[in-house]
Amino acid sequence: MTALFRLFNVTKNYGDRQVLNVEHLEIEAGHIYGILGPNGSGKTTLLRVISLLTLNDTGKLEVLGEHIHWAPTQLLRLRRQMAMVTQSSYMFEGSVFYNVAYGLKTRKTPEPEVKVKVQESLELLGMLDFINYPARKLSGGEKQKVAIARALAVNPKVLFLDEPTSNIDPSSSIEIESYIKYINEEKATTIILITHKLFQARKLAKQMFLMWDGHILEQGPTRDLFHDPRDPRTRKFLKGEY
Repeated sequence: MTALFRLFNVTKNYGDRQVLNVEHLEIEAGHIYGILGPNGSGKTTLLRVISLLTLNDTGKLEVLGEHIHWAPTQLLRLRRQMAMVTQSSYMFEGSVFYNVAYGLKTRKTPEPEVKVKVQESLELLGMLDFINYPARKLSGGEKQKVAIARALAVNPKVLFLDEPTSNIDPSSSIEIESYIKYINEEKATTIILITHKLFQARKLAKQMFLMWDGHILEQGPTRDLFHDPRDPRTRKFLKGEY
């Protein structure tokens, strides 16, 4: 397997507080990776660093096979091969079509191709009937589906999901989980998922990281982490004691 991300002694500080300290991490192509951990453990910071949205303070970072030197031209080229959906994805003023087409148009995609890709993405997420609907009037679950469709329309190599179902109803969560699995299996998109839902992590992720105080406390196949965790803090977390 090809390593999409490699981190060596990567740290991030905010003021006097160190929020991330990863000695070594490799993420290979093609899998769904789950990131678990208590609030404030560094999950979102890790996601933002490897998605090139937050500059690390020290260490070596490789993304999509390139050593990152944070030059604007490099960042733009690599960021355009990745996409992120957060727990409260922003909808632009305008229609669902406008929102899903946004990333394609910033990439100067020809208009006929924009229409095809928007329709394909919305159809995949079951939202094609809403193509002309005002995006900001959608329900929470509908907005998340549109946000995922917007991310998929640009055909990313990597899709980052930061608590994508935390603010929506259970039925929409189940639908989105099925879409996540389909996207990984049928489109071979690597997915990196932060979630506080343990059942969701077990259901979707093949590999798992558990973070604690900015460190990766434990990592490995999801089944191993849930059934035979090595660290006592992992066991307590999985039992809901943290």
